[in-house]
Amino acid sequence: MRDLNPSGLRADGQLLQDAPFLTGDGEMARRMREFDWASCPVGPVEQWPQSLRTAVSICLSSRHPIEIWWGPQFARLYNDAYRPILGVHKHPQFLGRPGWECWGEIWDVIGPMLESVRATGKATWSEDFPLMMWRNGYLEETYFTFSYAPLWNEDGSVGGIFCACAETTPRLLSERRLRLLRDLGAQTAATATVKEACEHAMKTLGAGIADVSFALLYQLAPEDAEPTLSASMGFVGSEQLAVAEGSTWPFAEVVQTQRLVRVALPEAHAPWPGGAWPEPSREALVLPLFRSGESTLQGFLVMGVNPRRSLDDAYRDFFELAAGHVATTLSSARVFEERTRLLAREQAALAEAERQRSRLETLFLQAPAGICVLRGTDHVFEFANARYIELLGGRDVVGKPLREALPELKEVIVPLLDRVYSTGEPFFGNELQVPLRRTEQVQDYFFNFIYQPIYDPSGTIEGISVIAFEVTEQVHARQRSERLTQELEATNQDLDQFAYVASHDLKAPLRGIASLSEWIEEGMADKMSEETRHQMGLLRGRVHRLEALINGILSYSRVSRTREKLETVDVGALLAESRDLLAPRPEASIVIGGGMPTLQVERVPLQQVFLNLMSNALKHAGRTDARIDIACADADDFYDFTLKDNGPGIDPRFHDRIWGIFQTLEARDKVEGTGIGLSVVKKIVETRGGRVAIESEVGAGATFHIYWPKRPRGHV
Repeated sequence: MRDLNPSGLRADGQLLQDAPFLTGDGEMARRMREFDWASCPVGPVEQWPQSLRTAVSICLSSRHPIEIWWGPQFARLYNDAYRPILGVHKHPQFLGRPGWECWGEIWDVIGPMLESVRATGKATWSEDFPLMMWRNGYLEETYFTFSYAPLWNEDGSVGGIFCACAETTPRLLSERRLRLLRDLGAQTAATATVKEACEHAMKTLGAGIADVSFALLYQLAPEDAEPTLSASMGFVGSEQLAVAEGSTWPFAEVVQTQRLVRVALPEAHAPWPGGAWPEPSREALVLPLFRSGESTLQGFLVMGVNPRRSLDDAYRDFFELAAGHVATTLSSARVFEERTRLLAREQAALAEAERQRSRLETLFLQAPAGICVLRGTDHVFEFANARYIELLGGRDVVGKPLREALPELKEVIVPLLDRVYSTGEPFFGNELQVPLRRTEQVQDYFFNFIYQPIYDPSGTIEGISVIAFEVTEQVHARQRSERLTQELEATNQDLDQFAYVASHDLKAPLRGIASLSEWIEEGMADKMSEETRHQMGLLRGRVHRLEALINGILSYSRVSRTREKLETVDVGALLAESRDLLAPRPEASIVIGGGMPTLQVERVPLQQVFLNLMSNALKHAGRTDARIDIACADADDFYDFTLKDNGPGIDPRFHDRIWGIFQTLEARDKVEGTGIGLSVVKKIVETRGGRVAIESEVGAGATFHIYWPKRPRGHV
C-alpha cells in the first residue's frame, strides 16, 4: 500500500478501501478526495464518524443541492448541485472552512438558526426565505427553501447539520413581477384621461419598487420636437427629481433602434433611488412606448433597475412587458378621451341635427351642385334641387321615372344607376360625356358626379342619391390647352431649326475672322512684333470663346425643351466611352469605379452631364497629374454618382454660384470657359427629377454629386 497524505488518501488521490463514500465523477467528489482535510476544522478522513461519512455519501450522490455544516465551527461541505448557489466568488476557497467565513453577510440570520439546531437537536424548515448574498460581486436579493436537520454522533450529540436546499429566487421574482404586470394590465380596461393614466401607471409601478426602483414617463406628441416629462415615481424630494430631469436620456437611440437602451447611472449630488433597497440604482432602462397596433412612438418610459439584481433575460422581458402595458394604457386613455370628445360631439350633433333638419332641404335647394334623390328600381325622382333642374334645362322631373323624364339618358345613365342599385357600390363619374336636351337639340355635355346608394333601416337599398357638377367648360378649356401644347411643340421645333440656322450664320463669320487673323499673321510674320502676335492670339481666343458660348447657349436652351427616347444604358460603359472622347493627357487619369448601374434613361443628356463634369475637372485641375475618381452609391430613390478630383478646390462661399449660367471663378483669359457647362449639368439633372450638390474646400479638391432618379420621371 502506498503512503498516505494527511487527509487519509493515497498519494495518487485514489480512495482507500475504507472510504468509499468519497467516490464519484463529479467536481466536488474529486475536490473532496484531493482536499487536505487535516488542515481544516473537519479533520482527517480516517477520523470522520460514520454519521459524517453517511451524510457526505448522500450529499455527493444526490442531484439536489445539499450543504453539510460540521463541528462547532460549522465547517462546510457541499455537492455539485449546490455549486451554482455560491456564484462566482465563493467557490472553491471556502470548502472545509468555517461557515461565517463564507456567509459572513448572512451569518447574523443563519448563524442563530444553526446554533439552535445544534443545541436542541430539532430540525428547522424555512420556505422562500429571503437572504441578501454577496456571491456575484454585489449584494444580491435571493430566496431559498431549506431545512436544517441534525447529524448525530455515535455518542448522541449533534456533530453537524444536514441542509437540503433549493433556490426559489427565479420563481418568487417571476410571481412578484407577474403580479405587477397584472396590475398594470388591469388599468388598460379602465376609463381615464391620459393624465390620469400616467398617474395611475406611476402609482402601480410604485407598488413594485423591489423591481422598479424609480420611473419617469415622457410623452411625445406629433407636434413636439422633444418629449415632455408627464409623471414620475420613486424620487424623494425635488433635488433627486431635478437630477433625473436634467439627465440626458438616449431618446434618439431608442427612436433609431426601436428597442430599449441600457443606461449606466452616473454619480450625482442626489443619489439615484434604490427602490426597496438602501443602496442607489446603478443602471436604468429607456424603453419606447408605441401606440397600440402601430409603430408610432407616443413616448418613453425610463425605469430604474433593482440594485440587488442583475439584468438577466427574464428581468429584461419584465421591463419590456411593463412598458408594453403602460403604452397600452396610454393608448386606451387616448381612445377614451377621443370617445369623452366623440360622445360630446355626438350629443351636440344630435341636438344640432334636429335644428338642421328643417334647414337641410333649403340648403339642398340652394347648393351650387346639382342634387337629386332617386327611389326604387325605376329610379323615380323624389327630390331635385334648383341647380339640378337648371342642369336639365329647366325640365320638371320630380315624381317621374328617369327613363320617362330624361329619355336621352336611358342608354348612358340608366345602366350605371342599375349597377349601383344592385351591387351597393358607389359610382364616381369623372368628366363623363352625357347627351342632354336642354334646348330643341340634344348636345354633349361633361359632368363629374357621384351615385351613392341609400339604405333603409334594415340595410336594404331603397334609392340612390346623386350629386353632379357640370365641367363642360373645364373640359373644353383642357382640350384647348392640349391643342396649344401641340402648337407649342411645333413652335419649339421651329425654334430649334431657327437656332440651328442662326448659330450657323453667327459662327460662319467668326470662323472667317479666325482664319483671316491667321492669314494676316502668316503674311506679316516678318513685320509683326511680339505684342502684335500676342494680340492676334487674344483675338482668336475671343473668337473661339464666342463660338463656344453660342454652342453653350444652344445646349442650355434645348435642355428643358427636348426629350429623347428612353433606352437601356450601361452607365459604366457610358463613362468609359466619355473618357475616350475626352482623351485626357497621358499623365492625367479618370478612374471609373465598379458597381455602376444599368438605367432606363435618355442616353445623350446623361453623357453630356458626365462629359461636362469631367471636362470641367480636367480644365481647372491646375496640375498635369489630374485625377478624377467616379463612383456610385445607393441613395434611396436615387443613384448618387460622385466625381472626385484632386484640383485646387472651391471655396464654400461659391458653391451656389458655380451652378449659375455664365458664372466662372477664374478669369476667362486665364482658364478658357463660357460659364455654361455646370448650369447645363444642373438643368439636365433637375429637369429629369434629380439634383446636384458639391463638397469642396480650398486646396482639397472637389466632389460633385449627381443624384439621378432610379426611375425616369413620369414612369413607375
